[in-house]
Formats: sequence, C-alpha cells, structure tokens
Amino acid sequence: MNKITDKVLKILNYLFALSMPFTHVIGYITGGVAFLFSWDQWKRLRHEKLFFWLKILMIYGLIRSFFSEEPNIGYMAMLGYLTQWMFPFVLGYTLPDFSSFRKSFWTYYITFTILVFLSILAFFGLFPKIIFTDFEFAKEGLLKGGRSHIALAALCLLASFLSLGHYLHNSGLKMPVKNFFIFLLLFFLGSIFLTGSRGYYAAALITYLILGAVYGIRSWAINSKLKVITVTTVLVITALYFLSPTIRARISRTNYNDGSVQERLSLYKVALWEIKASPVFGYGPGQGIRQELFYKMLPDNAQTPVLRHHPHLHSFYLNFAAEFGLLGMLVLFFVFYSWLKEVWKMYLLSDGFYKAVAFGLFWGIIGIMFGDCLDTLLRGPGVAMELFWLTGLIMGQRNFTL
Repeated sequence: MNKITDKVLKILNYLFALSMPFTHVIGYITGGVAFLFSWDQWKRLRHEKLFFWLKILMIYGLIRSFFSEEPNIGYMAMLGYLTQWMFPFVLGYTLPDFSSFRKSFWTYYITFTILVFLSILAFFGLFPKIIFTDFEFAKEGLLKGGRSHIALAALCLLASFLSLGHYLHNSGLKMPVKNFFIFLLLFFLGSIFLTGSRGYYAAALITYLILGAVYGIRSWAINSKLKVITVTTVLVITALYFLSPTIRARISRTNYNDGSVQERLSLYKVALWEIKASPVFGYGPGQGIRQELFYKMLPDNAQTPVLRHHPHLHSFYLNFAAEFGLLGMLVLFFVFYSWLKEVWKMYLLSDGFYKAVAFGLFWGIIGIMFGDCLDTLLRGPGVAMELFWLTGLIMGQRNFTL
C-alpha cells in the first residue's frame, strides 16, 4: 500500500473506533470507504477462509433474494450483511501496521468504557439520562448506552472478556495495571446486570462456565485471585440487585407467563412453521417476518399488532433458517466455524497484547453467539460491526506479529 492509502486507512479505523460506541452511521461510512481503498489487499483477502465464506454467503443471499417474492427486500437485507459484516472486517484487516492496531483498539475500548461509565451515572441519577433529544444513557430503569439494553449487554460481555484477556495474557503490563483490568471486568459484568437483559444474564453465565471448564480449573488451584474475583463478582451483583428495583422486578417476574417470554415463544413457533414449510431455501433474506399466514396460525390473543410487525423472529438462528433455509444455515456454519477457528489460532500463536485481544474476542464472539439464541444482534447494526472489525484487526496483523 502507498503512504496516502495507509494514512487514509489509519484515519478510517480511528474514526470507526471513536464513533462506534455512540453511532453506527459513521461505521457504515468508514467501512464503505475502506472497502474502496482495499483493492491492493484482495490478494491477501482471497486466501482468508472467513472472507471466502462471507463471499459465498453474499452470493447465496443475492441469488435467493432474486427468486423470492419480494426481491428488493432481500437485496436490502443482504446490503445489511455486506455493510455490517464484510465492510468492518475489511476495514480492520487493511490497517497497515501494528502500532495503529494498538491505537485503534485502545481508542475503541476506552471510548466504550467512558460511555458505559456515563450510562451508570445516569442510571443512578448522577448524569442526564437523555442528551441530544434521543440519545438515552438509561431509561425506564434499564442501562441503555445510546442503544437497546440488549445490545449494550452484548458489548459489555465482549468488553468483560477483553478485560480478562489483558489480565491473563498481556505480559507487557505491570501488575497494578493488570489488577485494574480485574476491576474493569467486574465493572462490565455489573453493567450487564444493570441492562436488565435476561438473555445476556444467561449468555454471560453459560460462557463463563464454559471458560472456567476449559481454562480456569487449573488456574483456580494455583491462583487465589480467581477466587477473590468470583466472590467479588457475586457480591457486586447482589448489591446491584438490591439497589435496582426495576431490575429486581424484571428478574422476579421472569416465568412462562411473562409477556416478553410469551411473545418470544410465539415468534419461535412462527419461525419453526416457516422452516417446516420451506426447509431447504427459506423465504428469502428479510422476509421471514413478513409471512402473515403463519401469524394467523397463532391463538387470537397472541396476534397483537406488536407481534405482527416485530422486526425479527427474536432468535438469530431461527430467523436465519426461516429466511435462508437449511442450505443457508450450512453456509452460516462455515462462516462461524472459520471465524472462531481463525481467532483461536491467533490466540494460540501469539503473545502479549495481541494474545490478550484474541482471547477476549474469541470468548466475546462465543458469548454473543449464545445471546443470539434469544435475539438477533448479529443481523443488525452495531454489535456485529464491532465483532467483525476486531476480527479484521486480529487477522490482518498476522504479517506484523507472527
């Protein structure tokens, strides 16, 4: 790459890192411009398995859209996958040097941490809950951070693993700094609790239990700090439970008869009926939610206007299968498999800062994949963009670090 292109790509990555905690609009712009400036990286990109399967997904989605009942809706849905998956990946991948990688990562991490801190202040009435008319730090007793409480919970889960990664693997840090990352780990776990996202309570618990099973058992026996961390986490969340009446009420009313649970179950029925009716190819991208026939199969009391006009089927995997069919699910499997495989490989082959980021990203991806059993953040703006950008950073820096 020439010096001008290098400089442009650095600026684009810094802008992405600085703006994404607050708005995904600039993320679209920076990703699109980077895609245009990435022409001399295509020889590298075409050898990346993840990029290959992303291209296959795009091609399959466009073909399926062409043969669907509403092609224009399908094309717009695939534009979403292009701009929220492929563009951010290419943006991070084309960053020209390791120093810029570090600066971009820390810009994002620090900016997001500040956003969450201000949101917590707002949650407890120590900062305005809303600024600029519609930017909500907290609302109705839930931590929001300028987005849905579920999206904020997902990103806090990612940030918690990134914090843990720096404590465990960033050998370039002095011990007082490493200990500060433990504080940040607790900070982000407490933030997840304040979002009120019950799905991400489960996702965080499951992912950390798996992490403990594959990594922490050996360390538990030799590292007393892990015991202190565990006990402190329980105490912090217990304290927040009693300090947050809205969160306490959400937890206490969680049962089969809860309205939110019933709505999700109804949407899952719709998705399963759609998959059964068109199992191989689905109904086309963006069109799973538009099959009114299946909503009419629900009991009358479940056919509310809110349910009928819900923007998704409340599970990424069921939503994807209803739209892309089982053939599309096979392509998605290879996307996810190559995604996790490459990030894990970078974790195993690297050390220091790079290893810390790869560790946090790997477990963050797994946590959000679990969370998307009950939501569809991977198909919308925001969360998916950050994940694929960080993946691009990790994979693109191999030439500079390994």
